[in-house]
Amino acid sequence: MLKLQYSDANNNSEFIINLLEVINKKWSDIYWGAGDIEIIPKYNYDYPGTGKNKSIEVAFNFGNKVEREKIAYLTFSQFMEVLEDTQTIRNAVLNCFPDDVPFDYNFRPRVAASELNKIQHELAQLEIRILDGDLFFILSKDREAILLIEEQTQEFILT
Repeated sequence: MLKLQYSDANNNSEFIINLLEVINKKWSDIYWGAGDIEIIPKYNYDYPGTGKNKSIEVAFNFGNKVEREKIAYLTFSQFMEVLEDTQTIRNAVLNCFPDDVPFDYNFRPRVAASELNKIQHELAQLEIRILDGDLFFILSKDREAILLIEEQTQEFILT
């Protein structure tokens, strides 16, 4: 398990974007499953009063979807769209699956998993658990993926 710590737990979306981009370099034929998420959208200013400004609320709607369905699946580009509208993710479990693995809507990942050093879904290639917005626990069946992430995130590694 690779452990990372990011210093700004209240503004970690850019860090998560960079982390997912590193993973996407390793595997481009993947999708993501997100569960047990606490997402805080970016503040998009007050309602203008004219009724002409429509706020899309991508992160807010995504958080509601995960809360309602317990798991949400999305492509890398869809995930980037959510993260662009996100200020921080306080807690989450993010699982990376090969494209040929079917969605499992019975899967209920938990940040506080009973087995800390084990990926919660047997078909996932990689799992990221985010705790309190600053701690990132990364597990993978592929040692090369962990080494690539280590190489790109040296300054954030916890020993």
